[in-house]
Amino acid sequence: TNASDYCDFCLGDASMNKKTNKPEELIACSICGRAGHSTCLQFTPNMKVMVKTYPWQCIECKSCTLCGTSENDDKLLFCDDCDRGYHMYCLTPPIREAPEGSWSCSICIAAFHKK
Repeated sequence: TNASDYCDFCLGDASMNKKTNKPEELIACSICGRAGHSTCLQFTPNMKVMVKTYPWQCIECKSCTLCGTSENDDKLLFCDDCDRGYHMYCLTPPIREAPEGSWSCSICIAAFHKK
């Protein structure tokens, strides 16, 4: 997949985010190639780091990190630290209801939240 050279949100490129008027790197979906600036995607500081460590997927292409499917997207949780998707029923132990507030996957708990 060819990565887009402009942001799907502000239509700027890596040399100019049209919302901030500053240069900013584009993050591209590993499946469809659509791209966005991390600020336009509303990424947290942790997400900006983590999305470079795996084949990131945009919201349209997002699939479960564990089973690899995008079915039952109403059951997909998104990690607030890396933006990976997980079906609630694929987790160990499974989660019955989406947690209120923020949620982090086991990868990010190990990376950011260990005491």
